[in-house]
Amino acid sequence: KAPISPPSSTPTSAPSPSPTGNPTRSPTKNPTRAPTKEPTNPTVNPTSSPTSCEERKWHISSDGSMCSNGYDYPINGNVDLNHDDYDSLEECCSAIFGTNPCNGEDICNTFSPTISPSMNPTRSPVTPEPTLSPSSAPVVTIV
Repeated sequence: KAPISPPSSTPTSAPSPSPTGNPTRSPTKNPTRAPTKEPTNPTVNPTSSPTSCEERKWHISSDGSMCSNGYDYPINGNVDLNHDDYDSLEECCSAIFGTNPCNGEDICNTFSPTISPSMNPTRSPVTPEPTLSPSSAPVVTIV
């Protein structure tokens, strides 16, 4: 709205409060005095480039069911949170499961389909029925 009268020669010390259409129900108990400065937790020793696939280490998968060289590190208390890393699938299998071989997820080696049909195709599928849900990545078993 436009002012009803011209401004006074003696203004008040503070403006009068204006009501709001959406007042805060209850203010925060611990407000910050200033915005958070950036960055909050800088990386101490950043790498110069991403880790190449060949340099990736093996660890227990996030669900604890196999060894993986993927990005699925454990995030809960059900598996080892120390993120022990191993140089090979075999080392991971032996250390985590006490066996070798074991199942593993290798994100570096994906299997390509055969370019030409096989001369001796299998008569029945490997799996008698399709799975209910696909795996996130190929699973490799070292024999």
